[in-house]
Amino acid sequence: MTKMDKNQLKKELALLGYDFSMLAQALNRSPSLISKVAGRQAKSRIVAEAFAKLLDRPVTEIFPDVPEYSNDIPTNKASREARTEQMKRILAK
Repeated sequence: MTKMDKNQLKKELALLGYDFSMLAQALNRSPSLISKVAGRQAKSRIVAEAFAKLLDRPVTEIFPDVPEYSNDIPTNKASREARTEQMKRILAK
């Protein structure tokens, strides 16, 4: 699996008519953060998942070199609460 570098991400978005500043605005994040995530200088699951959705690829295909993005982290309140309860049961043993 070959990671997509910053320039490849820019090109792929451009083919769809998008750019980093548009993604930043859509996510209510700074253009600097978008650029840093694309260049592996910062980590943001929200930004990484946005790239994946826009490019219709798994986040692990775009960022195989960032293991944090491949971990399954609960993203909604119900799943977080369920995972917290699971954690409490494990720790109570």
